[in-house]
Amino acid sequence: MAFLNKRITFISLLLLIPVIIFFSLTGDATFRYGAVYLQPQLINDAIEIANKDPEVKSEFGEIAPTDIFRLLEGEVYYPQSTSQVKLTIGLRNTLDKKAKLDIVASKKNEIWEYHKITVRIKKPEKKRIIVL
Repeated sequence: MAFLNKRITFISLLLLIPVIIFFSLTGDATFRYGAVYLQPQLINDAIEIANKDPEVKSEFGEIAPTDIFRLLEGEVYYPQSTSQVKLTIGLRNTLDKKAKLDIVASKKNEIWEYHKITVRIKKPEKKRIIVL
């Protein structure tokens, strides 16, 4: 029985070590991206606002719904707390054209208030569309 307990402890440590290394190397990035991923309305509402912009529609087309991989293409920054955020996410349109969406927002009473929304298109030529 003692042998079995030692073996379980050893296996537990072997599984725990990679987790500790992962969080040591990524710092708080996992928590920053996770906080945004758990609040999909932050990105979805910004995309909805951008999709209503006539210049975005003519230059880029309809922005496709985003997923975790588009979020990982960008960057998430919380300047003071989780009630304020600056983030960049990768965008795809319905024709698979690529761009970036920059968002600056703050949360007041559980509602995100957008201060800046910008679409940056890289190809065929660089163009920056300030939506808000």
